[in-house]
Amino acid sequence: MAWVQAKGARKAAEEAVRMVRMRETADEFLRLAADANNLVASVQVRNTERAIEAANNLVHLLMIASSHRASYLPEGFSLDLSVENLRKVSTMLASEGFPEAPQKMAKLLHRCHQIHESLCGISGSVQNRTEGDEQ
Repeated sequence: MAWVQAKGARKAAEEAVRMVRMRETADEFLRLAADANNLVASVQVRNTERAIEAANNLVHLLMIASSHRASYLPEGFSLDLSVENLRKVSTMLASEGFPEAPQKMAKLLHRCHQIHESLCGISGSVQNRTEGDEQ
């Protein structure tokens, strides 16, 4: 009988650890989304240095998060597109500065908004999974 209870306690402990890690993942991606929002704001006010720094920092943090949190991300989701877009933003700003053409500026802002929306979506999806598992 004690063995059965110990096995049940072990499963409960493992599930608790999994839930904590999922919540940490949701929180981490919420913080990354806030960082992406700072990138959007930097681009909107045309602050080149701040935008480049924000993009580079996000690339770094996303590379870490993608490997560290991979098992907690929504199934089939990849951060590769966000990382690629961030690199394009950083490279373009460092080499050319902000575009003068309104269409190119709109494309740059759209790319930054997509990154932000993607990170918000990941956080929300992971958070929803934790709430669903609690019920």
